Amino acid sequence: MKRRFLYLLLFGLPALLASFIAAMLLFGAAAGLLWLFVLGDNPWPGWAEQLLGAAFVIAFAGSWLAFMSLAYARGKRQEASERLARSHVLAAAGASLLLLALIAAQQWSVGNLGGRSASLSCADYCRKSGYAGSGTPPRDAGAATCSCFDAQGRVAETVPLRRGRVAR
Repeated sequence: MKRRFLYLLLFGLPALLASFIAAMLLFGAAAGLLWLFVLGDNPWPGWAEQLLGAAFVIAFAGSWLAFMSLAYARGKRQEASERLARSHVLAAAGASLLLLALIAAQQWSVGNLGGRSASLSCADYCRKSGYAGSGTPPRDAGAATCSCFDAQGRVAETVPLRRGRVAR
């Protein structure tokens, strides 16, 4: 197999992950700009959603093609050498692991990975108990409690939280 094609395979995953991150950053920035300066809190028209979706797809595909063309060019330059450069294999593996770790860390920080938060555990407990709402004090308040509210918004029950879970 020619080295240029091997480099496409070798750097395909890190290029895909980097392109996804770049497209998500562009998507977030564009959505933020639209929200702050153009559309605000009003319902957004359909064209805005289509524009954001198209911008994501174009940014993803464009950056992935750019990264893959760099890998192709690097592989083409390496065809004269007899062996595959070990440093390039390690760089591809390291970049893949680093980008996956960045994605996992971001998902962990927003609560999509890992244990359930205290407020979600409280909400589940209150919902199962038949209450209309739930609430927890701020994290820095020092009180680890879960309050369940009735239909009029009054506190109907308060239970302690231990390690982010309702102690029952």
